[in-house]
Order: sequence, then structure tokens, then C-alpha cells
Amino acid sequence: MSKLISVILTGGKSSRMGHKNKSFLKFNNKNFIEILTNSLKEKSDEIIINANRDIQKYEELGYRVVKDKIEGYKGPLAGLHSALDLYKNKDEDLWFALFPTDAPIINTKLIDIFLSISKKNNNAYISKINNIVEPMFSFWSLKIYKNLENVLLNNDGYKIMKFADEIGFDFVNFTKDKKVEFFNVNDKDDYTEFLSFRETN
Repeated sequence: MSKLISVILTGGKSSRMGHKNKSFLKFNNKNFIEILTNSLKEKSDEIIINANRDIQKYEELGYRVVKDKIEGYKGPLAGLHSALDLYKNKDEDLWFALFPTDAPIINTKLIDIFLSISKKNNNAYISKINNIVEPMFSFWSLKIYKNLENVLLNNDGYKIMKFADEIGFDFVNFTKDKKVEFFNVNDKDDYTEFLSFRETN
């Protein structure tokens, strides 16, 4: 029986948001990070928050917090690596689901679809949401740990899809129920649009 560990990525610089920590932006009177953890806790065996600042604030939420083990802001794969590193000596069928902190409204049916894949013949599963490839919502086997570490030690800014292609992946196809789902808040204009969904969804 495989286990699923959800990894919330908060480790970026948020440069397009004026370096404001997007985890603590609010939607319907709740922080983004709280909305995400509340959604994920029902579907996950564990939740890990990958963070490089405001560590204490994250720890107050009661989940394990891990910094990038390979420093230098090497992107989302560095956050995945840090979570995998905690389990590198485990001989279990472990899978890690990535979710960015700046897309707090997720439809957890996506996780159900992934879990329903009875024979997982690939090392990664990348979401294709409304026919758009969304690598920040993805599922990864613990087996990729050594490959990933090697890539990160020798490269900067390695693309998720490039790595997925190298290790073998498949898509998880999903159709959104609402526009707000998986909406990514990159900058202040996005946040304004995101807040407008309260009235329309």
C-alpha cells in the first residue's frame, strides 16, 4: 500500500509580489497556507511545508517544515528534494504530491484520480488541468531521490518537465469544477482577480 505525502512549496522569493510571503495572503478570511493544509490533510498521510523564511510561523501550524537542503533557490525541484531527503533511507512505496502555496484552492478529486491508478508504472505523474500541463501540481516516487539530487547539485533552475521526461512520467487528466481551482497568484493583479472569485464562485 503506497503512502502519499503532500509537499507545499513556499520556498520561492515572491519577487513578482514585492517579496511578500504569499502563504499569508488571505482569501475568505483564511491564509492561503491554512486553506491548503485544510484541503490536503484529509487525503494525505503527512503534510510537509517547504519554506526558506518565516519558519516559526509555519511551525505554528503544526506540520513539519523543511528548508531547501541544496541552497541557492534552485526552484521547486529543490523543495521536492528536501522532502524526499527526509525519507531517503525508507524502503516503502512513498509518493510525494507537490502543491504551490500561491494556488490555495485545489480540488482534491485530483488526488483521488492519482490514488486510483492501481499500477503506477512511471516515476512521476504530472497534472494536465483543462488540457493545460501544470507541473507544479504533480506526484513523484521516492525512487527518484538520487537522480534528483544529482541534477540539482549540477544545475541551476532545472525545469520540472525536463526532469520528469528524463525519469519517465505520465499525465493525470483533470477538468476543473470552478475557475478558482488551481488559480495561481503570481502578482498583485492576479491576487485582485483571485479575490473577485469570492463573488462569482
